Amino acid sequence: MVSILMTDDILPSLVKLGIFCVLAGQFDNHVWRLVLLYLQSKVMPVSSLSSSTSSYYYHYGTVVGMILYVVTAIAIWYMPHLANLQKRPKEGCVFVTGCDSGMGQATVLGFAQTNNNTNKQQKQQGYYEQIFAGCYDKKAAEQYYDKALTKEQRQYVTVVALDVTKDESVSQAVKTVQDWIKSNPTSKGLMGLVQYHGVAFNGPAAYMPMSMYQRQIEVNYVGSIRVVQAFLPLLKESAKTHQHNNRIVLTGTGGGPCSPCPPLLTAYMSSKFALEAYAQSLRQEMYMTRSNIDVCVINPGFVKPTLLMAEGLKLTETMWKVCEEKLGSTQAHDEYGPLMEHFLTYSSLQPGTHVSQVVVAADHALTSPVPRSSYKVGIDSKLAPIVGMMPTGMREWIARNGIYGVLSPAGTVKGYKV
Repeated sequence: MVSILMTDDILPSLVKLGIFCVLAGQFDNHVWRLVLLYLQSKVMPVSSLSSSTSSYYYHYGTVVGMILYVVTAIAIWYMPHLANLQKRPKEGCVFVTGCDSGMGQATVLGFAQTNNNTNKQQKQQGYYEQIFAGCYDKKAAEQYYDKALTKEQRQYVTVVALDVTKDESVSQAVKTVQDWIKSNPTSKGLMGLVQYHGVAFNGPAAYMPMSMYQRQIEVNYVGSIRVVQAFLPLLKESAKTHQHNNRIVLTGTGGGPCSPCPPLLTAYMSSKFALEAYAQSLRQEMYMTRSNIDVCVINPGFVKPTLLMAEGLKLTETMWKVCEEKLGSTQAHDEYGPLMEHFLTYSSLQPGTHVSQVVVAADHALTSPVPRSSYKVGIDSKLAPIVGMMPTGMREWIARNGIYGVLSPAGTVKGYKV
């Protein structure tokens, strides 16, 4: 690094380094390819293409050199994708949580609609035998899917009552899947578990009630573990007969474990960081025990349209009320109210990534022969790990000012040190 900056070619070197960082944020689990590309740019510099004094291109000729350079770059970049050129067929059943709304709902709709697709390519990819939609409010969810899907599509969807915080609810969901598989002797069993359920309590760390921290951890983290442990025997059993590995897909946030943590998100980010650590360890355990199960994490940035904004407003009002009851005054709101309002305004101004892109990520995670460990959805999610790897002062300045300061579409919040 030092030797690069000591040369007279400082600007091109910085440009290369910048491009490297951006790509590393987008393809974080393929950094080795980027390293090879960077080394190639040093061994076979593009600038030398126009130089007849270059021994390399003098020997092979400028045209041959250009062709070789491009071919080598393409080979380095696309070689790891060869295994995924032919998708594995959709087979068996898949269980999806958090299907009352948002990403879970969109995934069930997307899977059911492609299941009923009659085009030739879709027929070659196969279809899911049954899509189990885990919902907190089963009755409302059934009414929604009855309207949103055609009769042919609806036959592929089974709505299951699910409260991830209760053992008996999760056990009953597992029994529903088991019973369906037993009643269909030709079924290939459960091949995928996709979890979207979650809550997002935002508020000041100094005052937010412990009950909200506990609820956040219980749903986002412990609830996810409860579901994985309950469904793991079914996934292991069917994995014995599948040609490809079965899948567990969890939902993290932003750029994953390298994400910067803005103010007011202590409860939410803590629960998601814990889930990221769980996913990393679980993935290696599945590998070391030859369980034939891959573990992936979808890392969405701001995703729209969902009900998160409306739900966030309700949770915020609840949080202020509980704080007032606990303190016997409006002290928490007086200190942090304007900051919280600014955060909500910022959130509403974010264009967000369409929720359909999450469905694309989930589909790739389930049908790719070699799935990614992390699927970053949205430009904000892809840039987050780059910011997260910066020095502490710079990282936290960007985190604060991106929401509350000069970099925010909502402008600079008044009355606070940003």
